[in-house]
Amino acid sequence: MVPATTSFIAIFCLSAGLAGAAWWMAFRLTPDFKRRRLSRWLLTWTLKGAVMPLVIWGLMNVGLGWNLQPFMPEVQAAQNSGAGWAAEFLHVLGRGFFIGGTYWTTVTLGWVLTSAAASLDEEKLKQFKGLCWICVMGLGIPALVLVLLGGWAMLGAAGALVLFPMAGYAPGLLNPTKLPPMYARAIARMKFGKYSEAELEIIQELEKSEDDFEGWMMLAELYANHFHDLAEAERTVLEICGQPRVTPSQLAIALHRLADWQLKLAEDPIAARRSLQIVCDRLRGTHLARMAQLRQKQLPATPEDWGRQKGTSAIPLPALGDRLDEAPATAEGADRAAAARAANNCVDRLKQDPNDVSAREQLARIFAEQLNRPELGLEQIGLLLEMPAQSEHKRAEWLGLMGAWNIRYCQKADVGRAFLERLLREYPQSPQAFAATRRLELLSAPTDLKPDTTPKPLRIKLSS
Repeated sequence: MVPATTSFIAIFCLSAGLAGAAWWMAFRLTPDFKRRRLSRWLLTWTLKGAVMPLVIWGLMNVGLGWNLQPFMPEVQAAQNSGAGWAAEFLHVLGRGFFIGGTYWTTVTLGWVLTSAAASLDEEKLKQFKGLCWICVMGLGIPALVLVLLGGWAMLGAAGALVLFPMAGYAPGLLNPTKLPPMYARAIARMKFGKYSEAELEIIQELEKSEDDFEGWMMLAELYANHFHDLAEAERTVLEICGQPRVTPSQLAIALHRLADWQLKLAEDPIAARRSLQIVCDRLRGTHLARMAQLRQKQLPATPEDWGRQKGTSAIPLPALGDRLDEAPATAEGADRAAAARAANNCVDRLKQDPNDVSAREQLARIFAEQLNRPELGLEQIGLLLEMPAQSEHKRAEWLGLMGAWNIRYCQKADVGRAFLERLLREYPQSPQAFAATRRLELLSAPTDLKPDTTPKPLRIKLSS
């Protein structure tokens, strides 16, 4: 009984392994978009073509009654002898499992290979036929030997012997792995200034992979930065955004890049704002849309404003110096009108985004240093100090401004001293703290001992 059980388990595992290998090779031979339908078909075919016949085979050899004896004579003879017949039954059942499993495997692989070959073009079909002939010529003789030695019962095993190598090598012909596009030649052409040749190289690579995001963006950048054809670059980017397989992050990158080109090359903030609006509309409710909205708020409303924003702006000097006691300089005439326009521009920016730090700081400096309204400038700096998540460097700079403006513009030395002392307490290692230390020393010194900061005439001693 033990040898029969061991033999049955081995044959059963071999048959199940052949069926599992047929499943795996069928999936390898099928494209990804067809595999769900293939799995349903294989499940149904396994139940009908393998499981059900084997169950029927087992029931036929059990012997269900006096009128329905076991199908195989050896099992029937063992039952009629009165001795144990389980060993004979397991032997017959295992043999049926092996024959049924090999036949099912051969039929399945043959069907899948035939279906896959039906959709091939002429060139690939020619290569597939060559693979089939190689497998038949190389394994035909061993398969024939199996049939001659085992009879028709080994026909399924012989067929599996020939079809397994075909199914193993066929995916490389039926579904070849696409290599990613290589743009090294195009980059080399661009480095040597051969932009037309680089364009041809990129287009040739895109013909191999039509949905490659990197290649399309390289082509758009070539049109924008080297051919100076912004309209063609915009058309290319919009085509990228219309591709079905483009990801949200890729769409945002492409449109932000287009906005960069529209600002840099055309100086057109309106077009840049329009490009960013596509991100907001297509990716509504995502963090990518919120980033595009924040960038839109930072863009000026007109090309003229963009030109002024691009222009060289004055670099604010440290607020604490040796000339705090001098009378403040006030803008007059045309300068005052320009300062008022700049202040209104800052107010418009703050209406759109109250957390715009640069706009609020610029507005405070205009109030205090150009429009002779230091109380309004101090109010704006106070709002900046209340804003969370600001760097220590900026907070120290703002405390220094409040101290300097109170001393110079408001003539409130005590209030200014309080802000400078707070600056020393909170940010003692900042550059503004060192300047505040010197200022406090000058404020503490007697009036008649303060250094005279008026320029002295240069005296040169001539030798006789």
